[in-house]
Amino acid sequence: MSDRVGGVRWGVVAGTCAVLAVVLAVCVSLGTWQWRVGTEEGTEVAPAAAVPLADALAPASASEPGVGKTVTVVGEFSQDDAALVGGGRVIDGVEAVLVVRPFTVAADATGTGEEATLPVVVGWLPADKVDSLGGPGTVTDLSGYLRGAEGASVLVEEGAPAGTFWADTLSPAVFAQAWESPLYSALLVADEPEAGLNPIPEPTPEHELNFRSIVYALEWWLFGAFFLFVGIRWIRDNGRVQPDADASAPPASESVKEGSP
Repeated sequence: MSDRVGGVRWGVVAGTCAVLAVVLAVCVSLGTWQWRVGTEEGTEVAPAAAVPLADALAPASASEPGVGKTVTVVGEFSQDDAALVGGGRVIDGVEAVLVVRPFTVAADATGTGEEATLPVVVGWLPADKVDSLGGPGTVTDLSGYLRGAEGASVLVEEGAPAGTFWADTLSPAVFAQAWESPLYSALLVADEPEAGLNPIPEPTPEHELNFRSIVYALEWWLFGAFFLFVGIRWIRDNGRVQPDADASAPPASESVKEGSP
């Protein structure tokens, strides 16, 4: 059976499309794999060594220079009320409340020569267990990482267990209404949770982009686009039946007749 149906060379077109589909599948899959390697599976950034808090952040200053850094700090927990931060947080599938306590940083550890208050996230507990929260510990030195503040919310003392107040966000601006100033504008997430509390989940490790793999991914996708362009042009130029030159020429009798006087 002829493959020249309706003026189209279907056998040639089908074969070309099959080869093109295989080439495109290879280029797209290899490009996707290289992109994933370059963006999601890059080299993990090792956390920097801990530094004294004074080397990372000063009291009542912008938090950006210190956010993400691992620090150590010396002082003691204040007896001021602790902040209970809810806001619909879920940890390990449980509605969680973060516990934030004011930590008075020693004057010789702030870098300013004066004491300052550092908000410290000391752990979390299920929302239905907040009444079991005890008092602050007697720890005099802490380590952890600094995290940025969340948007401001409202401080609510009504309905909170004794020695606490409610807040919807981790906001030093809100905590300043109940704690001694000056305050740090970032919060310390303690490495070790307070006794009776659950530890805060560790942040997702950072990864460096692998630019070589990203370039390889783009190259594979460009190869695929090039082969697609060439394939379409080839089908356009060769996928139709070409008329016979003899069939297009006029019959000999007509040629003679046209040439007659």
